[in-house]
Amino acid sequence: MNILFEKFPETVKVNGRKYPIETDFREWIRFVQLVEDEDVPWQIKCQLLLQWYTDCVPEELEEALYALGDFLAARDFEDELENAESDVPRPVQKQVYSFEQDADCIYSAFRQVYGINLQTIPYMHWWEFQALFAGLPEDTEIKQRIMYRSIDLSTVKDKNEKKRIQKIQRAIALKKRNQRKLSDYDIGDMFA
Repeated sequence: MNILFEKFPETVKVNGRKYPIETDFREWIRFVQLVEDEDVPWQIKCQLLLQWYTDCVPEELEEALYALGDFLAARDFEDELENAESDVPRPVQKQVYSFEQDADCIYSAFRQVYGINLQTIPYMHWWEFQALFAGLPEDTEIKQRIMYRSIDLSTVKDKNEKKRIQKIQRAIALKKRNQRKLSDYDIGDMFA
């Protein structure tokens, strides 16, 4: 998909059929928080996640959840076809930000850089939000946090620099909460 001339999708495809879903960024931040919430049992969580379908829920529940996971990751139907052909597993990514713990930094970056008030904007598509988030300048606090959290200290050779980075990493560390993504769950187990 090319966001310069194609509209952001408002549906996901499940077994060849398109289903309308929620697309506002706030709903998808809630989606992420629900996925990460360890207090909600997995079976209840799956039923709650299906509420992101706006008209009707597909009968193929497992595929319906995977389709929501693809939308969350901003993978469109063409990406899905390309990825299905590849047998190479994707590497597990370290979590480097949290919508809950970094909310103030994200909010202020959008205000500072784009002049967007995330509290009052009536609507923003999830994929637009993600594109703007990815495009934030490196000097914003959220991008600095992401950069420091992603540094592998074993690659830092200078002893003083390593200590400095460790101190920063401790100060901005994400709380040791469940840091799971939808792809971490074996959705098939729910429907077995």
